[in-house]
Amino acid sequence: MGKFGIAMLGALLACAALPAGAEGIGQLRLIGEAALPKGLEYQGMPVGGLSGLDWDPAARHWIALSDDRSEKAPARFYTLSIDYDSDAVRGISVTGVTTLRDTAGATFAPKSVDPEAIRRDPASGLLYWSSEGGVKAGIDPAISVAAPDGRWQRGFDLPQRYHASEDKNFGPRDNLVFEGLALSPDGHTLFVSLENALVQDGPAALLARGSPVRFASFDAATGAPGPEHVYVTDPIPVAPLLPGGLADNGVSEILPAGDGTFLVLERAYAQGRGNSIRLYRADPTLATDVSGLDSLLDGSWLAMQKTLLLDFGRLGVALDNFEAMGWGPDLANGHRSLVVLSDDNFNPVQVTKALVFEVLPD
Repeated sequence: MGKFGIAMLGALLACAALPAGAEGIGQLRLIGEAALPKGLEYQGMPVGGLSGLDWDPAARHWIALSDDRSEKAPARFYTLSIDYDSDAVRGISVTGVTTLRDTAGATFAPKSVDPEAIRRDPASGLLYWSSEGGVKAGIDPAISVAAPDGRWQRGFDLPQRYHASEDKNFGPRDNLVFEGLALSPDGHTLFVSLENALVQDGPAALLARGSPVRFASFDAATGAPGPEHVYVTDPIPVAPLLPGGLADNGVSEILPAGDGTFLVLERAYAQGRGNSIRLYRADPTLATDVSGLDSLLDGSWLAMQKTLLLDFGRLGVALDNFEAMGWGPDLANGHRSLVVLSDDNFNPVQVTKALVFEVLPD
């Protein structure tokens, strides 16, 4: 067994040895769900592809980023109202839309950007958002900072390993790059998670084994890169209905849990079988800082420990492409609320749906 295999085996054994539950987070109680109407338009723009979600406590609304590649309408984010308390979820509605701007102040050209995740800095109101770019077309993934009105402020200078590459043995995989963002509670550090491994780090998720995914950190004020840790996804949990059918699994969103750990949303799909969604807690305390490694194949490393918090398949609700997640306002009883949102892929057979949870402490 090579070094990569040893590292993967060690990581999986560490995950299996963890006790159930998470520090500060006991169980998640589903309060309810609400969906937007199919085919909804707002100010002449189709509402869909909602891939990033964050709560704005100042404005008392949600910010939801569309992953439309500026094809159906200019790249944009919506504001949402999700009406809920600890007893019920009463509805979800679109209340506004804001167009994102490029460095020249113009709307993004079609296929020049692939928005995926968004976070709001509660101190400044600035928005951090990620793009998967277009690796096949030579468009780099990006992390950008926008003003509340969508105007471009600055971008992060990313390590070379995250740039699109003509070298088939190096760089990010197309459409499997910056899927998740998390801002530390103090607002000083921005974390970005890939959906699957860089080419030189190992395989994308397979039925037989998971994928080593980097969680990179950056100084939020300067963009300077910091430590990186590895999170190993689950293997694809279910085979497609027919041999050769589409099947995948990856990290779709991350959140800080407030104790130095992360909530990690893994989203899987198997053609003919549907979605599998799982929420984990990941602890980087004992994980190796791999920021100095351009490849994970040539060195031994220890992945973050992960603990299963919730298998959405046990909720008794119809699952969809859930890939956005945000902490919501505290409930009247003082417990935190958590909202998970599905991306309908602008597909008429899918839905934009919010699941709202009460977070029960240990």
